[in-house]
Amino acid sequence: MYGVYELADGSRRTVYIGEGNLHNRLMAHFTTGSDPTPGISYFRYVTTGSKQRAVQRQNALLSEFMKKHGRLPKYNQKRYG
Repeated sequence: MYGVYELADGSRRTVYIGEGNLHNRLMAHFTTGSDPTPGISYFRYVTTGSKQRAVQRQNALLSEFMKKHGRLPKYNQKRYG
């Protein structure tokens, strides 16, 4: 199931916006030894039906975040910054 997701810290601040196979990607963030993302307390997701739609939605969310905050989410900066 493809979709886009947001990870947030304990204060519910978005620290990462991702896309892909939701089960695989979320498990990668929460499984030690793989690609854990520290400090994550919350997540939310939306299914998109296809990888292409997930990428489009992720790009839109990153753009909205950048306009609102003047920067990318903390963990997106490493990938896109």
